Amino acid sequence: MDFTQLTSEPLHEQAYATLRNALLAGRLSPGQSLTIRGLGASLGISATPVREALQRLIAEGALELAANRTIQVPVMTRSRFVEVTEIRLRLERFAAEAATTHADVALCDQLQTLSKRMHAAISEGRFPDYLADNQNFHFLIYEASGLPYLQQLIGLCWLRTGPWLNRLAQEGRFHAIANEEHDNMIAALRRGDAQAVSEATVRDISEAATVLIELLPS
Repeated sequence: MDFTQLTSEPLHEQAYATLRNALLAGRLSPGQSLTIRGLGASLGISATPVREALQRLIAEGALELAANRTIQVPVMTRSRFVEVTEIRLRLERFAAEAATTHADVALCDQLQTLSKRMHAAISEGRFPDYLADNQNFHFLIYEASGLPYLQQLIGLCWLRTGPWLNRLAQEGRFHAIANEEHDNMIAALRRGDAQAVSEATVRDISEAATVLIELLPS
């Protein structure tokens, strides 16, 4: 597991952000064990800031402390996934609707660039790159909502589902529809159509969830 090494203060914040992004983008796998020493070596920092970052992620439910004191990425059950997905559908459609009134040409052009990159990543089989751009795509929209607490709640949901997203890499059904709704979201944002943005967001989440839930343990 390789991360860009950190060099400036505050290191615990940088370690937290790096690990959080890795979870959001599916770079860490469900059930994967993490060690303070191993992460410190990958990040190029001492144990103390790594420990603080891990404690914060454990408090947020993104990581868990197993019975043997091992830190690991939680395993998602179907029932928990359904719960988180229902919450996401409500929160993210609200954020997308709120973002519509603030979306300008620059934002839409930035989203279009990400969409093109995602199309290329899918066609070339670069699924980790797709997931990273997918995360950026959605959170750029949610940031435009101007509702920081809502963004925080959405982020907590993504931290729980992110590690499972790599399971979609083997699903051809998902690849066929993965980016279509993103383009619909961009078109709706350009028109200022909040309802269309909301509907495309719901379809995007629901279509991925329909495929992913079949892969989860019951």
